[in-house]
Formats: sequence, structure tokens, C-alpha cells
Amino acid sequence: MSTHRRTAVRSPDAADDEDDLLILLVRTAKAIVDRLRAETPHEESHPLTVVHGLAARYMAGRDDVTTVELGRHLNITKQSASEVVSALEHEGIVRRAPHPSDGRARVLLLTDKGTKKLAASRRRRKPVEDEWAALVGREELEVVRHALSAYLDVHTDTQ
Repeated sequence: MSTHRRTAVRSPDAADDEDDLLILLVRTAKAIVDRLRAETPHEESHPLTVVHGLAARYMAGRDDVTTVELGRHLNITKQSASEVVSALEHEGIVRRAPHPSDGRARVLLLTDKGTKKLAASRRRRKPVEDEWAALVGREELEVVRHALSAYLDVHTDTQ
């Protein structure tokens, strides 16, 4: 972890992407994902992406998620949602089951393996959040959480 910040003097009219909020958000998310992947023992690693994790998290504790609904939640096409589900199914994280009220549809359910992997992922993320809170303060981190949640509440399907 580097705490060094560049202090070079910049021209006032130079584009400053380094401090642009969106760039900072993307760089921070990438740094966190990279760190978590680096800390995952090789035997636990798998070919799944962040989107696969978001999909599994959305399905957690639910028994009514269809592939179409998952695609809507992730803001991806039906075809992409099917690919995500296929990858999760291939890894044994999700299974398809008959829909309780629509005989033509199938619901997506986390398997025991999927539930365990999701819990393990939460345990791996906790120290990262704790470190961030130690760096900026728990109250500031809660402000960030609130701001990000507020944006997502307006611009995504967060069911």
C-alpha cells in the first residue's frame, strides 16, 4: 500500500484526470479487486469476474431471481446474463430450479458452495474496509458509503 501522493505543480488548465472523481472511483475499485485477488490463495482462485460476484450477491437469500431479472439488475443484455449464469452454474455456485408460479421460467438459486464462497468473499473484504476506515475515519467512510448508495438508488435497480 502506497501512501505517497504526487505533489508536482500542474498547469491550471491541464486536464487533471488523476483527481477526477470518476477516475478515482474506477482506480479505487480496481485496486481493491486486484488486492483481493492477490490475497486469494491459488487453490481458491477461479475464473469468475466481479460481475459474477455481483450476480451471486444479488441472488443471496432470494428464491425469485430469473436470468432476465438478473440481467436487468446488472444492466446487461439477456445473452450476457445467460453467460454469467452459465459460468456460475459451471463453477457450482448457482443452480436453476422451476419457477414457483411460471411453468416456463426457471429461478436461479445459490448452491451451498455459492453461499460459502459469498461468505468467504465477505470475510476477505472486511479487512480492506477496516483498513480504509483506519485511513480516513469510520465516519468519512460512512459518508462515502451513503453517497455511493444514494447514487445507485437513483441510477440502478437495487432490489
